[in-house]
Amino acid sequence: MRIPAILFLALSLVACNNSPDQSQADKTDHTHLLEIDTSLVEAPDTARLPHEDELQHYAPDTADLSPEPSSAAKIMIEGRFHKHEVWRGAEQKSWLALVHDDSVFRLQPSRMQVTPFFDPVFDKGRQVRSGREVRGELPNTLLFVSGIAKLQASEVDTVGYPHQVILPNTSVDLRYKGKTYTLAASGDSIQQEGSESYSVQNYNWTVTGTKNGRKIKQELASDENFESAIYVLLWVGDLDRDGIPDLIADLSNHFNTSKVTLFLSSLAEKGKLYKKIADFKTEAYPELASPDSLSKP
Repeated sequence: MRIPAILFLALSLVACNNSPDQSQADKTDHTHLLEIDTSLVEAPDTARLPHEDELQHYAPDTADLSPEPSSAAKIMIEGRFHKHEVWRGAEQKSWLALVHDDSVFRLQPSRMQVTPFFDPVFDKGRQVRSGREVRGELPNTLLFVSGIAKLQASEVDTVGYPHQVILPNTSVDLRYKGKTYTLAASGDSIQQEGSESYSVQNYNWTVTGTKNGRKIKQELASDENFESAIYVLLWVGDLDRDGIPDLIADLSNHFNTSKVTLFLSSLAEKGKLYKKIADFKTEAYPELASPDSLSKP
């Protein structure tokens, strides 16, 4: 539904110091891909939205919730989402929360609260509250994870990196415990006909590193077409404590969606560095943070 705070934070911290080489820069420097074109996001019609005092009388709509995903591993983030994006019984699962606590990241058991709210996209014209707001009991929660036996409550070592957006034909080095894992992006930015806007095409991420003394190169994700979007690296750290840093990224290829994805190293197949464990997909719309904003004309 809306872009979660973690994604806004990631985008706001993007640095642009790692430029492509000159031969590539002659074709395009790709820096235009970091600009957010707010004209692409249609603001909801607020003229007919209910006032705050009306909302408390609207009935929660929790019928026909999505079924629980069949995969054992599941992830979720805090935020406000459409009804179909949060599956039935999510709040009843046993969750570990990745939290940022006093300059340290930790995995900690956490209860999850899911409450209804007025969804201005699907509830307009209906006296119901079908939106699903997800909150944990711990502050500064980046991610909820469930169903992965290798993850245990503990402090988590993290890895710093210079860029969250990796421009096409550039890379970042993830250095951890004396080893370097290189996350590289390839692709093209194409100017749209009759417009000053650009779009990414044939974009992908590959990671290269050493495992058991062997150098491995693996493609992590790819998409042929993007709509005013690019992958975002959200967090890097050793969640499963196997000595190889794990990855959390938004792998959406469309400005109106997010696709928060978890990669773990300890569950990777032979000859691979990582395995995609789970993702959480949502649709975005402009921020309507509270009932107060709905009540204003």
